[in-house]
Amino acid sequence: MGSTESFFDQREEKESYGSNLGFYLVFGLFVHLYSIPNIFFVYINDTWRLFAIVLYVSYLIISVGFAYVVSYHLSSYERLKTYLQGIPACLWSMAAINLYGIQALIDHPFYQEVYINLLWIQIFLIVFTWIKWIPFRIRELAGKAVTIALGAFFMFHLAGAFNSTKGAGIYVFLFGEDAAVALIWPGWALFFSLFWTRVMMVAGIDLYITPEERAQMMAEEKAREEASIRKVSEEMLSSGRYLEYGELEYPDESYREKGSKTFENVLFLYVENGVRHFSRMKFDPPKEMILYKEHGQWYCQTSGQEPEPVLLPEWTIQREEVLHEFEDDKRAYLKRAIRDRLQVPYFVELPDDIDESRIDRYE
Repeated sequence: MGSTESFFDQREEKESYGSNLGFYLVFGLFVHLYSIPNIFFVYINDTWRLFAIVLYVSYLIISVGFAYVVSYHLSSYERLKTYLQGIPACLWSMAAINLYGIQALIDHPFYQEVYINLLWIQIFLIVFTWIKWIPFRIRELAGKAVTIALGAFFMFHLAGAFNSTKGAGIYVFLFGEDAAVALIWPGWALFFSLFWTRVMMVAGIDLYITPEERAQMMAEEKAREEASIRKVSEEMLSSGRYLEYGELEYPDESYREKGSKTFENVLFLYVENGVRHFSRMKFDPPKEMILYKEHGQWYCQTSGQEPEPVLLPEWTIQREEVLHEFEDDKRAYLKRAIRDRLQVPYFVELPDDIDESRIDRYE
């Protein structure tokens, strides 16, 4: 039994390594795209070309190395694994993009200097959001400002690049025809650099949130959720039908208990023998709820409670057969939970051939 489990663990690690390596290579798309012109077309001298080659080769090397570390040594450290997956791609992408932007403006030293100064500002903003003693709200405000700047620059550059090659457009009016054409591709490089700057800022903001700040954020989020809780419709309320029927918005996973005037979130788990199983997460610990049809009427039954008639959306009733294609049975659900390290409610019983130690439980 132990050797069998070891075999499956090794197989999962190999599959995980392949998927993680693929993630690094795909997520580093901008490293690949911008390394091509950096190496073959746009370079100031051979030193810059050598730097571009080293940059590209080093990313391939760290992709292999980090994929190995993440797959074989950090499988239980989800947060650290996420950072090690994202940050290298961000850093190398920014390096490749800005290497292109600086070189592409070699014939326009003024705009090249402006580009470099903007790059220094981006680096400052990244460092700023990674300094943990700066209050979270200030760092978050800086991140929002960059988001606004990113959107504004996208619209401005899109408008500026339009018709620049034809001797018209905003850039031609502001900078002249030669500069307008030269700014098109470096401008897109600056946009993508700003995008990765924002991603890096998000990582820094999230990493250094104090427990008190996180608790405050959760409280504010809960307050927003409570304010946005969908209420029972006026028709149901005025007719009194809300006292006779519950409502289940499936597959939207929103449920209103019979007699209640508000909806709650539920989590669909799996379907077995035509019965759909959900988790009612408002309870502590969560309770199991099933959905089934009997004599043409749909019923929901929560563990420890009597079944109650529920109304389903017309779309769900008409396309119930279509939904079957996207619903896991119990075994498929548990296999997916093991593969993706999803947490499984305590009330889900496991088949004899699935080891309890491989399941992450939550109560």
